[in-house]
Formats: sequence, structure tokens, C-alpha cells
Amino acid sequence: MSAGPLFAGLSEADRNALDRRAHARKFAIGESLFAQGDTADELFVITKGRVKVWRASEDGGALTLTLLGRGQPIGTLGAAENRLNHATATAITPVEALAWPIEGLRQLMDVSPPLAANVLRTVTNYAEQLIERLEEVSSVPVEQRIARTLLRMARRSYGEAAADGCELPLSRQDLADLTSATLPTVSRIMSRWRGERLIAGTRGRVKLLDMAALARLAEKPAG
Repeated sequence: MSAGPLFAGLSEADRNALDRRAHARKFAIGESLFAQGDTADELFVITKGRVKVWRASEDGGALTLTLLGRGQPIGTLGAAENRLNHATATAITPVEALAWPIEGLRQLMDVSPPLAANVLRTVTNYAEQLIERLEEVSSVPVEQRIARTLLRMARRSYGEAAADGCELPLSRQDLADLTSATLPTVSRIMSRWRGERLIAGTRGRVKLLDMAALARLAEKPAG
């Protein structure tokens, strides 16, 4: 596999070296690629399916950090430095992935500055997403958070091209988890948006029909 942020800008020799060290893994729905608190010893790139990355809190609650799909790397923090996994990654569909042992990947990073830069860039992007998410939960109204989340997922190629817009494999529960909102609140807002022809879709999928209107909602000043 040569697409995705981990492979961007690599020479053919670097890509071949990565390919030689990769091994294929499969995960059933509900199975974890890795668990919070365990030693980070593998990096994954999803080749098929979707994964939820979430963190358990001390009071037993769970915070969904992000949903990831094809081409996205998971476990880059462990590649950047020795540490325990800060979250759990769970398959929400059947998942296929390429996996690299962290030590072997670090050896490749030592001789490939572009690969090292890609790993660090991915870590930085995920950290920025987490900071953005925490800021939104504390200060942004729910409707605005939902609009931002939908647009963010579309920009990250989590969806699929559709004739009249971008289609995202997201349920209302997914959106509630991603925005730290209640399911009834998300359902009410989504129902209104359907009536306004901002979105459409079927169960478990959201089609973005008016990206410009959603962008205006996403940036709407509070008050």
C-alpha cells in the first residue's frame, strides 16, 4: 500500500523497505488493535474498515477521540518515543491493516528522514485534533460542534464521493460520541438539517448536501 500520510513523499526504496517489513492483520468487530495502558509495540495502517479510538476515564466513562478509516495510521505515538498506549483502538467494522513492529519501524526512520517526518507529522496532527476537540466541548455549542465534526471527517477522506455530496459512514450515535453530545440532541439537530436539505442519508450514513451552509454553521459566532 503506497497511499496515506505515512507513505507521502517516500522514495521507491523507502516504500519497498516498508513493504518488506509489513505484515497483514485482520480484526473482527469489537476487537482491539491495541489497548490503553499497554506497551505501544506496533504501528498500523488501515487498509479496509473503520476503527474507533477512545480513552477510558477514571470514573469508568469513555471519550471517543476519533474515527479512522482506510489509509490512516494508528499507533504513531509509540513510534515517536517509548510510551504506553494513551487510548484503545477498536474495530467498528471488520478491519484489515498492515502492521509494523515499532522497533523495526524506528530502524527505518533512522535511515529515512521523510518517513520520520511523516510519523512526527501524524502525531502532531492527532494532537492538534485532540486539543481542538477538547476546546470545542468546553466552549462551542452542540450544533456548531456537529457541523465542524462532519466537515472535519469529510476533509480527512473518511467519507466517499457521492453524486450530490460527500457521504460519511457515521451514525447518529457516532456523532454523539464524537461531539460529547446526547443522542436525542444530535437526532433533533440532524432531523432539522434533513428538512433544510443540508444533509441526507440512510441509517448509519450521512450525506453532506450543502457544504457551504455547514461551513457557515461551523464558524457561526456564539451568542
